Amino acid sequence: MKISQRIAIFFAGLVIISAVLMGCTGSTTENTAATTSAVTTTAATATPEYSAGDVVGSSASVSSAWLITGYDTSSDSYTRAFIYKNSDSTWGYRINADTETTKRSVMEKVYTVKLARVTVASVPTAAPTTTSAATTIRTSVTTATVTTTATTTTAPKPSFKDMDPDEGYINETVTSTITGYNFVATPTVKLTKSGSTTITASSVTFDSDSQIEATFDIPGTAAVGPWTIVITNPDGQSLTYQNEFTVREETDDE
Repeated sequence: MKISQRIAIFFAGLVIISAVLMGCTGSTTENTAATTSAVTTTAATATPEYSAGDVVGSSASVSSAWLITGYDTSSDSYTRAFIYKNSDSTWGYRINADTETTKRSVMEKVYTVKLARVTVASVPTAAPTTTSAATTIRTSVTTATVTTTATTTTAPKPSFKDMDPDEGYINETVTSTITGYNFVATPTVKLTKSGSTTITASSVTFDSDSQIEATFDIPGTAAVGPWTIVITNPDGQSLTYQNEFTVREETDDE
């Protein structure tokens, strides 16, 4: 066989081997792309931890919590409502029919304790009242009447723990973080002082049942000295903490 023929056969073999290798590489690339697409699709699917009827809170010791009333897949958000304990510590009742929408990521990060499970439709929207009619006991000698007094379970009263900052200057706007227990979205927060006009918070942000943020616009006419803070939940339950906030004289920036 001539040298030129051998060279031609050698190069033909190289061409065949290259074609085979390129086909394998293309198949591997396609498989890798398909696998990556499948993983991406799977990762994008989120499964909610809670469902309608779950009662969740930030800890096991709370007396008010969130009742999950629904979940919306398109917005990845829960619909929730406040729920309270009955007098026998069971959950519970709602003080109204209000609900709000919260992102799933926020809800599952802050409220990590599942406290109970109830049927949403069976939760009343008012504190339960137990009433017994008068019962008459008859004997051959006398007649006695026994009456059971009606009792009503109400929402727990808010309580105060701390306020930071607890002072501000006249003609200044200050936002204070207030901690305590049994806050309900969204309470009214006021500063009061005998002989002075009440300073009502211009905005209140509800962080949880144990923390709120209140913004006060302190007018130039505000009296310098200690002021009392008053926090009132939407159901009318309130707390008063004496001489907690101090109004100071305007600073001289010159």
